[in-house]
Amino acid sequence: MRLEVIAIGAEAILYLENWLGLTVLVKERVPKGYRRVELDYYIRKLRTASEARAMIRASMLGIPVPRVYDVDLVNMRIRMEYLRGTPLVKFLISGSVNAQVLSYLHTMGKYLGLLHSDGIIHGDPTPANMLVVNDKLYLIDFGLSEFLGRKPRANDVRALYKLAVDLNVTLRSLEALRKDQSKELFNEFFQGYSEALSNDIAVRVRQFVDRIRKMVRYAVR
Repeated sequence: MRLEVIAIGAEAILYLENWLGLTVLVKERVPKGYRRVELDYYIRKLRTASEARAMIRASMLGIPVPRVYDVDLVNMRIRMEYLRGTPLVKFLISGSVNAQVLSYLHTMGKYLGLLHSDGIIHGDPTPANMLVVNDKLYLIDFGLSEFLGRKPRANDVRALYKLAVDLNVTLRSLEALRKDQSKELFNEFFQGYSEALSNDIAVRVRQFVDRIRKMVRYAVR
């Protein structure tokens, strides 16, 4: 039984549901009328399966994520653990950057590094998708996740570029939230990221982030 709608996004509805005696969070991808029915069904099914798979894989890597209880590929629903917490973004916009916030960013970087080391792209690794629950950091919203199909190597340009795009999303979000301290915040994040990857890959990904940013500046001009 549906209890409460939490959010309505461009791709999905999030709501609470009483499921087998548990209050769970349901993410349901709704049909898009502007797409052909067959294509719409294929896209929603692919993204639902990919998101659930990424969450399960992340958990196996030791990254705290909501538990996946049920995946319904007919109605395009993922039933997952409902976590009551505070998004990390609120810590960044509501007060000064202290040791606790820097520790969370370090941990966030480590989580993304663990994903990348296994060839998984999160797609939207921002503080808005990090949830603090009883001082423990959880990674949420794998709706844009991708799988490289292999673990990244230092000479794999395509893979390194995709990893760098993920990191650039983080950097841009920090610049938008705390422009004056974004460098310090990202450096703390990157230290955690580097701990989870081989140093040569982490360095190469950082170089690709710099390339992406230079290309964007050139395009804007």
